Amino acid sequence: MSAPPSREGAVDLARRERGLQAHSPHRDTRKNVEINIGKTCNNKCVFCLDGMPTREDKAFMPFDDMKAELERWRAEGHLSVGFLGGEPTTYPFIVESVAYARELGYTRIALATNAMMLRREHFLDKLIDAGLNRVTVSMHGHTAPLEDRLTMVPGGFEKKVTALRHLVARRDRGLMTEGVSVNIVLNGWNYRALPKMMKFFFQTMDLHDLRVNFVRPEGYAEGNPDLVPTFTDTIPVLVKAILLNEYHFRRVFTFGGLPLCVLPAKLLGSETLLRKYAGDLYRDLSTDCSVRAEQHVPVEVMEGVSRVEGGRARFNWQDRKRFDLKHHIEACQRCDAADVCEGVWRGYRDIYGDREVAPLTWESGAAKRLSPRVEQAPEPAQVARSSHRRRLVVLS
Repeated sequence: MSAPPSREGAVDLARRERGLQAHSPHRDTRKNVEINIGKTCNNKCVFCLDGMPTREDKAFMPFDDMKAELERWRAEGHLSVGFLGGEPTTYPFIVESVAYARELGYTRIALATNAMMLRREHFLDKLIDAGLNRVTVSMHGHTAPLEDRLTMVPGGFEKKVTALRHLVARRDRGLMTEGVSVNIVLNGWNYRALPKMMKFFFQTMDLHDLRVNFVRPEGYAEGNPDLVPTFTDTIPVLVKAILLNEYHFRRVFTFGGLPLCVLPAKLLGSETLLRKYAGDLYRDLSTDCSVRAEQHVPVEVMEGVSRVEGGRARFNWQDRKRFDLKHHIEACQRCDAADVCEGVWRGYRDIYGDREVAPLTWESGAAKRLSPRVEQAPEPAQVARSSHRRRLVVLS
């Protein structure tokens, strides 16, 4: 990491450049857009961000609207598109949407999916024939008891394992040209098992790409220290995982959702390792998003960094995290990494406060904390939690 220009006084974080991403040779330069098809899902993860979606939330996006959205973003120069939910494989027009994206000239066409429906080979092959060339599977455990407990779907683990085998086989035949990956939400129930999960996905399932994202304390995880571990407890496990990958697995392994200052000193001191492993800061594509707006408004309005128009909210995901969803405390005003680091999820600070966070400075080409690390993990505060009923939409 090269040191930033010297600063006089505090950094005005509210005026930071929008769409800012650190330079990295690992980053795909194609502009990406993620389109949400609705919130219907056939899992009900215990950490789900959506909580209890309304009937309107679960309504699928009309196909004409999907085509218009794909045309809009392609005209703006996007070459990569991902379909999100909810669960995108439940969308009645998902095959047609993938085919239309390819017709428009998108070169990277992806699904972010729990993959349960992809265990059906005829359905998977229809998607691939239509133009699908990347799949990211949301899977959070290496055993049936852990995965099924986290997703609240008995038998879900075996369905996902079957789907992964089908995906890997097609990857090896050259059909999934943009790759197959697994995305783990690292939470209080599974973080200690991360090394075992790596062994399962890299060795047993022969995955080449694994991502772990620290849980976002919203929805069902809001105010819940059982589901949200501390940074202090999580980092030693993450360090072990990085060492395992460096010296044993040697695959693509990245993490996201952690502020830079909680990372260990040796990682902060190595530009090479940071760029290799800090996926949200140095590897993720510049990503715009389109989701259904909470309310349909006839004119364009701004909600944070989101532009709301015609029933859709559109925003840059990196900006949304940095300016709307994460929090920068006073220490961040004095941090040399403030233009790169996205900060701390607001919900995390509600539970644990900010004692683990400290400003960074650059000395001799390495980032160093300006205050010592806490010796013990912070105790959770009592947080008033929203009421979320759990309901599973069954789509086998």
